[in-house]
Amino acid sequence: MALGFLVFSYFEIFTHLYYMSGLGMALFAGVGSKFIQDLGKRIEIRDMIAFMSVLQWIIGPVMAYNILPYDELYYMAVPETVYMDFVVPVCYFMVLGLYLPIKEERVINEEDIDRMKVYLAGHPYIGYILAGIGLFAGFAGKSLPSSLTFLVFLITNLQYVGMYMILFNNSKFKWLIFAGIMGLATSAAVLEGMFGELVQWFMLSFLIIAIVVKIPMWGKTVIITLGIFLIMLVQSTKEEYRMATWYANSAKSNSEIYNEIIISRLSTPSTLFESGPLENAAVRLNQGWIIARIMNFMPEKQPFVKGETIQTALYASLLPRFLAPGKARAGGRANFERFTGTPLPQTTSMDISLVGEGYANFGFFGGIAFIFFVSLLYNWVIIKVIALSKNNPTLIIWIPFLFFQVMKAETDFATVFNYLTKAALVTFLVFYITRTVMNLMQNNRRIIQIQ
Repeated sequence: MALGFLVFSYFEIFTHLYYMSGLGMALFAGVGSKFIQDLGKRIEIRDMIAFMSVLQWIIGPVMAYNILPYDELYYMAVPETVYMDFVVPVCYFMVLGLYLPIKEERVINEEDIDRMKVYLAGHPYIGYILAGIGLFAGFAGKSLPSSLTFLVFLITNLQYVGMYMILFNNSKFKWLIFAGIMGLATSAAVLEGMFGELVQWFMLSFLIIAIVVKIPMWGKTVIITLGIFLIMLVQSTKEEYRMATWYANSAKSNSEIYNEIIISRLSTPSTLFESGPLENAAVRLNQGWIIARIMNFMPEKQPFVKGETIQTALYASLLPRFLAPGKARAGGRANFERFTGTPLPQTTSMDISLVGEGYANFGFFGGIAFIFFVSLLYNWVIIKVIALSKNNPTLIIWIPFLFFQVMKAETDFATVFNYLTKAALVTFLVFYITRTVMNLMQNNRRIIQIQ
């Protein structure tokens, strides 16, 4: 709180920044400092949700309004005063909902970590089995029907849950396994030219690794700085790499092409900090331009839809597709065009974010209330998971898996709720099957002993 007050005071006294933008900067300073302080102490996914959301909904737009040159594609469609008067209160209520004390609330502590380590020491094979299932699904999923794509995606992500279990075990091969799994994920990202999910899993893995090795503050600073540099490096290569692989024919493999581009960038790292790459990275960071388009378009040209997309998302998430073949698919292309009035190319899809969806449904005050209640839902789920971990010690490792899509600031409610419900179902099934198998094995041992 003190840091936030200092940041706000600085912008108020020494700059001409709009005061609501200053309050947004103060909030970012607060959630950022909490995020760094919690690293290595607990698996606090709420810190990452708050940090990424404020970064993309406030910091990116502040830069777009005050620093960056006008962009013909990603411009802010409403004045800074209009945008910040809505989004800054939204973010404050989001943080309030995420951290509001809930009955029987407790945070992950050393006792939880120790209990999990004891359990994994007695069941060291569980992590390897989950990692193996996830890796197998990743390879086998390419030959399965497209109707199973999302299920395969969830099962593939089990490799990371298994990897985290192995990291908390005493296996001497754990870092080799970590390098192998993340290396395969990196190779897959390079082949497809899609790096977003890879970056997310590296960020989530940082939460786990910080606890496993007890990274000191200087170590956190170094790793975060290195991470920012690597993200900028990847961002600077994406367009050139996609042009060379998606839209051109080459005798070279995708890996060879990407290696050449990376080596070229690393040979002259100063180019990453030139105005062009920095502006491009800042533009990509800004999710506010979509929210601003919605605010500019609604309700003048399109009336508020009063909860329509929320009802559709609930219906689509709770009913399996074979029972409702015509249900909506997660993803924001249709909503983007409908609520911004901006057509997209056929091959492009963009989500409108929870903030944009809240405004499109309920307007100014209703949008703020919507974000608060969604954040409160996240808060409740996290607290419930931690409470259940008393009897299921490894459950806390599943939190990154459960919130993988939730932590993305650009996703809409259909994507968030669909992923959270399906990921929770997969988690339940894995625990149920694991416990059933373990009980059968124990019963068989007892029968053998009796005989």
